[in-house]
Amino acid sequence: MATLILDFLVLLVLAFHTAIEDLTPTRLAAVRASLTALLPIPVLIFSSLISADHKAILVFWRCKHPLPGSRAFSVHAPADHRIDLTKLKKNVGEFPVGERDQNAKWYGLYKQVDSDPSVVDSHKNYLLFRDIAAMSLLLVPIVPAVMYFSGLDTPRILISTAWFLGQYLVAAFAARTTGIRFVQNVLAVHASRKVTNSRKKEADG
Repeated sequence: MATLILDFLVLLVLAFHTAIEDLTPTRLAAVRASLTALLPIPVLIFSSLISADHKAILVFWRCKHPLPGSRAFSVHAPADHRIDLTKLKKNVGEFPVGERDQNAKWYGLYKQVDSDPSVVDSHKNYLLFRDIAAMSLLLVPIVPAVMYFSGLDTPRILISTAWFLGQYLVAAFAARTTGIRFVQNVLAVHASRKVTNSRKKEADG
C-alpha cells in the first residue's frame, strides 16, 4: 500500500504539475487516508488478473517451473550454509531430482512448518515483493498510455515509464531474494529437527 501511495504522488507531480512544496503534511495525510480507503479494491482486481505461476515467471524469469521450490534441493539447499544436507536427508528422505517433484516435495514440507515464525515472515515478504513486481510491470504500459492519450508531453511519459520499470526490477530482485530465503527457511527448520506431522495425527485421532 505504501508503494502505491508513493506511485500516486509521483504521478501527481508528473501528470498534474503538482509542486512538491504544495504537498504539505496536511495534504499528504489526506491523500494517504483517501488512498488507504480506495486503493484495496483495484489492487485486488489487478492482482487477481495474474496467476501465482505467472507472477513467479515475472520474478524468476523462468517460463518452465518458475516457483522457487522447484530448485529447493538441487540449488537452494546446498547454497544455504545453515542447512546440513545429511541431516536434512535423514529427516525428510531422499531428495527428488525433477523440478516438479522438488516443488511438490518442498510444498509438503512447507505445510508441516507453515506456522514457524521464520517461515511465516519470509513467506509474507516474498508475496509482498512478488505482488509489487507484478503490479509495477502491469503499470509500465498502462500509465504511459493513459498519459499519452491525456495529451501529456513525451518527457513526462518517459519518466513515468522509467519509474515503473525501475520499480519492477527492484521489486523483482527483492521478491527473488525473499522467495529463495522462504524456501531455504523451510528446509532449515527440517534440517534442524525431525518434524512430525501433528496435523495428520490430530485428524486420525
